[in-house]
Amino acid sequence: MNVWTNTKFCGHYPVGTAAVVVAESEQLAAAVLNQKLLAHGLAASATPEQFERLPTTHTLAVVLCDGNY
Repeated sequence: MNVWTNTKFCGHYPVGTAAVVVAESEQLAAAVLNQKLLAHGLAASATPEQFERLPTTHTLAVVLCDGNY
């Protein structure tokens, strides 16, 4: 499995969004996130091209959204 991030989907308000998804591919990550977005009352707006894979071979921290718009 791979760990993916997406900070480009549409949220409830015009501010930053961020999600972490565990999936084999970007396509599956988009499908899984879109299901979750629909469950949260949001549009299924995630596309495979929006995902960034996080390396899992070493310790890592990633700031997904720091509030600086």
